[in-house]
Amino acid sequence: MIKASKTQSSYLTAGVLLFFLLIFWLTLAPAQVGGPLTYVIVNGNSMEPGFILGDLVLVREDSGYGVGDAVVYYDPDIQQYVFHRIVGLELDRFIMQGDHNSWLDSYHPARNEIVGKLWVHIPKLGRVIKWARTPINTAVIVGLFGVLLMMDMFKKAPQSQGKGGSPSIHPGEHSQFFLVGLGVLTILFLALGIYSFTRPLDLPAENISYQQTGEYYYSATGTPGVYDTDVVRSGEPIFPRLTCFLNIGYTYAIPGANLQGIAGSYKMYARILDAQSGWQRTIPLTPDTAFSGASYFNMATLDLCQVEALVNLVESETGLKQIAYTLEIVTQASFVAGANGSPVQDSFSQTLVFTYDKVHFYLSAADSQSDPLFLSKPGVVGSLSSRVNTVSLFGLTLPVWGLRFFSALGFVTFGLGLAFAAVSLFQDASQSEEALNRLKYGALLVNIHEQSLEPSASVIDVSTMDDLARLAERNGTMILHMPRGFLHFYFVQNGGVTYRYFISMGRKGVAADEAAAAEIPASVGTANKPNRVKEADVEMPEEMPILIRNRLIYTYPPQKEIPDLDESEEKWDFQQVRTWTPSNPPEYVFDASEAFDLSRQDATLLHKVKI
Repeated sequence: MIKASKTQSSYLTAGVLLFFLLIFWLTLAPAQVGGPLTYVIVNGNSMEPGFILGDLVLVREDSGYGVGDAVVYYDPDIQQYVFHRIVGLELDRFIMQGDHNSWLDSYHPARNEIVGKLWVHIPKLGRVIKWARTPINTAVIVGLFGVLLMMDMFKKAPQSQGKGGSPSIHPGEHSQFFLVGLGVLTILFLALGIYSFTRPLDLPAENISYQQTGEYYYSATGTPGVYDTDVVRSGEPIFPRLTCFLNIGYTYAIPGANLQGIAGSYKMYARILDAQSGWQRTIPLTPDTAFSGASYFNMATLDLCQVEALVNLVESETGLKQIAYTLEIVTQASFVAGANGSPVQDSFSQTLVFTYDKVHFYLSAADSQSDPLFLSKPGVVGSLSSRVNTVSLFGLTLPVWGLRFFSALGFVTFGLGLAFAAVSLFQDASQSEEALNRLKYGALLVNIHEQSLEPSASVIDVSTMDDLARLAERNGTMILHMPRGFLHFYFVQNGGVTYRYFISMGRKGVAADEAAAAEIPASVGTANKPNRVKEADVEMPEEMPILIRNRLIYTYPPQKEIPDLDESEEKWDFQQVRTWTPSNPPEYVFDASEAFDLSRQDATLLHKVKI
């Protein structure tokens, strides 16, 4: 079982943190940096008791808003963002009100003026953010963070015990960085794919708004001395004793180019009535007339003396006596049109109101602040078509379908690359323990030359490479790697003690040096005095020797027993330093102290290795 080293654990932790950081950015990043959320701190009591001063509100844009939604919108009148609740709709405008307020907001935002709908409510966190944004508090936080960084920098750095060693980056370290890079990219594209596939491809097209406007004009012949000019203009009273004919003009328009193929009809009539009794008479001015296009102009003439005669007739016949009557000039229009393929049908009606007190006609308005001559009516039509949904990433606006394709392509590409690299590394690690060590501990290994290792007073062999790696991490040092022929030595030096682990990369059988064929060293506990072996007991190789680094290497067949020695000779002393499998324990026979005796030739280091 492969155990993760401290370095590998760091890479894994960094990858997991990066993944969660990406998820955080995709879900909680502020809109100012391309994220989906807007952070709002409640700064008032208009939404109490649900939302109090200092609460943090997270809102996100939604495809649709309805009555009851708590939203944030921008009010241009006060030039601030407002967090209130939708309480009604008025065509394409929303009627807003605070939960704690008894009045409606004066400004009615449109859909594009709404920032987003309530998503998350975090009580009192806004106070903490406001506290942290204060300059003095920000300086304190930054200072504490800097102190922590300095404390980390002044920790005891790992010390290398080797002398003259030439550190190098191993292929295992490259493999780790490569795997981690592929893994991080795969996770990034996976998170991006999850984000894109949870967004709809298309959204309903935005409603198309339009506006109808109408404006009255009137004039009559004036009497010099009574009026400033000889013409009665719009807004001035009219006296029937001075003139009977009132010229009425009317302009209708649908500004903008949102509607196409506009066609309709209009008519105009006058109506004299008594609001108290309900009596009324209608006088036609303009019959139904067709028009096409976005505007038309109409002109009609009303005989005010005829209106006066009707009032006198009613009073004389019915006995109705009123101080004042109402004269209305009514224009009605209707049209049909198209808006990006959607049919539109609407109507428009505007009334010009005069009050007649049996002496003169003068304008009257229900609202003194409005213009009695002008009227505007907004309209909205829903679109049957849809629009491509887009998302904003790093300041770029991308279609959702493109983001899905990009994330799927990246995930498949880097996922396959990660799988291929992992399989290749697993195969390499399965073939040799040296490759496995390189893969697991590549970041801790430092290659050294044979002459770079100082002699040590004490040498301790460890049973596994994992034990040696734990010693290196505990002591804060590197693992020294010294390849020598088909052997690989791994050392950790600390406090005059050398911890050692070694493996052999040779073939099955027994490999020996030509110079050491006649002598075998004693074990670790004996002196550096070779024991003579009878020449008759030395089995000569059948194959030709192989020349490796100026040494002849012979291959022997597997031996089950150690050859007997003469009674006068000392028995061989073997030390089993490690076991690969319980059924086939290999034996390494050499004098451990000679690994650091650099004055002797290479052949004296290894005399016989049984693999």
